[in-house]
Order: sequence, then C-alpha cells, then structure tokens
Amino acid sequence: MIELLLTCSLLSDVHFTLNSINDIPLVVEQCQIVEEVQEWIPLVVPHFKDETALALTVIYCESSGFSKATGVNKDGSYDQGLFQFNERTERWLEKDIYKRDLDMYDPETNVKAARWLSFYDGWHHWNSSKHCWGRYESY
Repeated sequence: MIELLLTCSLLSDVHFTLNSINDIPLVVEQCQIVEEVQEWIPLVVPHFKDETALALTVIYCESSGFSKATGVNKDGSYDQGLFQFNERTERWLEKDIYKRDLDMYDPETNVKAARWLSFYDGWHHWNSSKHCWGRYESY
C-alpha cells in the first residue's frame, strides 16, 4: 500500500491511500469531490479518521453537503440530512441504540450516527448511492 498525500485546496486533514500508482486518477477525482463538501471536514475528521475521505464522498453523493437535504423514496419514506438517514433507520436508532429522539438534520447528530452505523454494520446502508461513491471505497 502506498500513502500519497495530495494537496487539494484546504484538505490538509484528509488523507487518501493508494494501493498502486494506477490509483492516482481515482484519488485526484475523489479529491475534487471532497472539495465540494470541505466545510464538513472539521466535523467528519474526529469521527471517521482514516475513513474521512470516504465519508465525505458519501456525504457528497447523498446530500451534496446540504445538512437540511430531504429525499423522498419510491415507497413514500424519506431520508434526512448529510448522510440521508432513512426514517426507518432513524426510528431504529432512536428506539434500540440511542434510547432518545434524534434530529438527523443536525449535522453533528447525523455524522455521529453515520459513524456508528458504518463502524457497526459497514457502508451498505448507503448502497442506493454506491454508484457514486463505491469506486472510492477501497482502491
């Protein structure tokens, strides 16, 4: 594994890892995506550490970095916030994990819940946007 530190405007806290020199074009592309949501870097870094670049890419793919984003699904359910938590997932987290109401439009709550969920159960909860972020998951 090769670690390459790219300077992408203000992204000094975000590190991109390469498995081979052939991954450079993907890293450059991901860096451009992360620049679009760089305002969330200070919030995301402490929670995602080595997965910061991927987390920011998922945020871009899910909500374009809009913390008040709301998505309506074909089944009538809705998704909220930076990581677009589905209302059913939010209810499950409220009832079984956090034991309290959550505000998924609050960026800190949304990011903390996403970190817990991705660590506990992987990134598959965001498979609906994997066509956007999946190629950056692991080079």
